[in-house]
Order: sequence, then structure tokens, then C-alpha cells
Amino acid sequence: MKWHFIDRSQQIAAIRSALGAAGAGPIVLAGEPGSGRSRLVERVLESSEAARYEIVRLRAADGPDEVAARVGAAAGDRPLLLVMDDAQVSGDESLMALRTAAGGSPGARVLVTTVSGPAARRPDPVDCLRFEPGAYTVDVPPLTVEEVAALLAELAGGHVRQATAGALHAATGGNLRLLHDFLVGRRLTERLTRGAAGWEFQCATEWLPPMDPSAATPHLVKATWDAWAALAFDRAFELCKAAAWCGEGHTVSVPLAHLLLLRGRGRDSMSFLDSLPEGTVERTPHLALARAVNLACGRGRPEAAAEFLLRAAVAAGPAQRPLLLAYRAWIMALSGRPADDVGAITRTDRETALFVHAAQAMTRLRTRPEEAVFHLRRALALTAGGTQAGPPWLAAHLTAYLIDALLLAGRAGEATLLAEGFHGGEPASGWDVAVAMSMVAA
Repeated sequence: MKWHFIDRSQQIAAIRSALGAAGAGPIVLAGEPGSGRSRLVERVLESSEAARYEIVRLRAADGPDEVAARVGAAAGDRPLLLVMDDAQVSGDESLMALRTAAGGSPGARVLVTTVSGPAARRPDPVDCLRFEPGAYTVDVPPLTVEEVAALLAELAGGHVRQATAGALHAATGGNLRLLHDFLVGRRLTERLTRGAAGWEFQCATEWLPPMDPSAATPHLVKATWDAWAALAFDRAFELCKAAAWCGEGHTVSVPLAHLLLLRGRGRDSMSFLDSLPEGTVERTPHLALARAVNLACGRGRPEAAAEFLLRAAVAAGPAQRPLLLAYRAWIMALSGRPADDVGAITRTDRETALFVHAAQAMTRLRTRPEEAVFHLRRALALTAGGTQAGPPWLAAHLTAYLIDALLLAGRAGEATLLAEGFHGGEPASGWDVAVAMSMVAA
């Protein structure tokens, strides 16, 4: 799979038009670092409009005397095109010399690149050219999701899933340099596989050791957790897979284990959990929860799940023990098994309280639905704590049970009102999560 030039036809056309316009001023090409400004300039210099000029390449490190000397040496019969890449790092004196040299040479034009966005230098020395009469400023924006999809399709040789393109766009912000790093430098193109809906990333179902710390990809990890928290599970799954192949499996192990489970791939989820370093699952609450849900719902072994959580709670410190016991109570109640006195669990944090209420709701759902409604509403209020208060799918799962509890309590109007948006499939409504969890629990 060969990297190729990204289509920037709109920007190229604007620069070519400016080069062909009589009496036009300097041309400033601005974009974020890694946006492809330099390659775009090279494409422009191959155009028929640039061919009528004598091209003079200047370096940003050239001092004013060097600029004047190089421009003077190039003077001839053809008009000059003075080109300087990364002009923002040049000195004010050098750019003023460039401006003066262009003004003193009939028909001369200036083409420079500079940085825009958060990394831009303030004040930018290039401003002495940007505000000249007749100046052109051409912006090079990040790639859109559609452009990332087109790039991936070209590399893969076929249609790429929207979630895969969206994942790479989220991880890179559409920055070409980062895209090249992921797809070529980290060889993610070799991890693409053809699925029923198009090309997507292969799934790593075993833990891969982390790479050298200098090769870390915090932007990829952040995009993964952001998608996980936002219930953008298709995108989050693709990001998890990409992160795992980039050596970040240890940092995205929680969403990956849960997403495999939600996709009905309980065996793969368990394989991944089993491959983690010894003790990792027991020491990481949301990984322990994933294993317990897998055992209880995916494999139909709630007693094994309760035993696992009890062992983990006994081995845990006092800060983590109540949470694991709350998980255990919820798992047992969810599967219709009697649990120990849930109310005796110390509610040391928001998530522990959440699962205590969820367990109490499950034990009362059929016999005392009014009380179940109360506990479910309390639990849902506590899920507002983000990923620090249960995995993101939990709110949807609890909402589905709240609708049932309201119906059982004879409060059909409230249940209908709650269900309208939930079943309507509104963005992040969670209906797809509830369906996935019902399939896991079936």
C-alpha cells in the first residue's frame, strides 16, 4: 500500500490563479504543522503557471544579505518566483529583505508558507507580506472525515468503513503528518482487513506489550476514551483496535474488553482479559466487571462471576473492596440469585453507591417495582459522574430496566415518555447499548 499525494485541488487552483494574475501580490500558504503545505508547494511549482517564472528557493535561515545576494544572482530575462518554506521561523529582517527584493525585480512574485492554528508564532513575521496590496492567503485545512476515508480507500484498494475513517480522523484531527505516522510509520495499513461493510482494522484479541515510551500516542488514547465516554462505540472499537496495534493496548484495555463483550464476542473478550499481565484484571475494577459480566451473562455462570468478584474483593485493599462487593451484589441480583445484605456495603465512592442502588433495584423489580423505580433513578443520577461512575453503557442498561419498572408499577405514562427518546435511536440515547446488553444476558 503506497502513500500518495492528497488531493488539494481547491488550494492548488487558488495558488495557480494567483500566479497567473497580473499585478498580484505575495502568496501566503498557511496551515497547521503536518498539514502538507510543503508538498502542496511542490505540486504548484510543477504547474504551467509556475513554469513562466525563474524559481528562487530561499531558506528560512537565510539572513537579509543572503536573501538579497541569491535573488540578485538569479535575476535574468524571466520574472522571479521567490519561494520560502516555513517562513514563520525566519527573521523580520530577512522577510523585509525578501519583500524589498521582490519589489525591485519586475514581475517578481513571492510564495511563502507559514504556520496557522495554536502553534502559530505571534506576531508572525510573515505578516509583513500577508497585508501587502493584492496579497493572497490560502489556507490548508485539516482533512475532513470524507477525505480521510478517500485516502484509506486508496491505500486499501476498496471501500473503508465509516467508523474506521472516523476513528483515524478523531485520532489525528485530519493532520496529514499524524495520518502518515499511523498508517505508514506504525504500519496500520497492514492491519486493515476486509469486512462485510468494508475495510476495517483487525482486532487484537491478545494483549500486546507497550512500546518504547517515546513511541506513545496520547492523542490516539485520548480519542479512544472520548469516543467510549460519548457512546460512539463503533468509532471507539476501531480506535481500540488501532491503539492495540500501536502498543497502547494497556491504556485502552477497559473499553476494548467491554466493546468486545457488547459485540457478542465474549470469547474474544475473555481471551483478551486472560492475556493481560497477572493481577491486572483483579486490580482494575472495570476490567473485573467485564470478566464478571462475561461469566454471568455471556457464559451463563453467575455463581462463577460472584466467586471471582468475592476473591478479588478479599485480595483488594479497603478502598477498592466495597466496589467489587457492589459489583457482586448487582451481578447476583441481575441473575435472580439472592445476595448478601446489599445495604451493609460501605458506599465509599459514587460508583459503589451506584451499583448498590442497581442491585437493590434488581432484587425488587418484580415484587416491589415502586422501590425499584426509586433505586434505578438514584443509580441513573449517579452515572452522571462519567467513566468514574461505571462504564458508559450502564446508563442505557439501567434506563431499559427503569422503563420496565415503571410499567410494572402502573406508571405507563412515565414509561412511554421515557421510552420515546430512548427507543427512537437518538444520538447517544443508548438504545443500541440496551439491545447489546440484552443479547449478552440472553
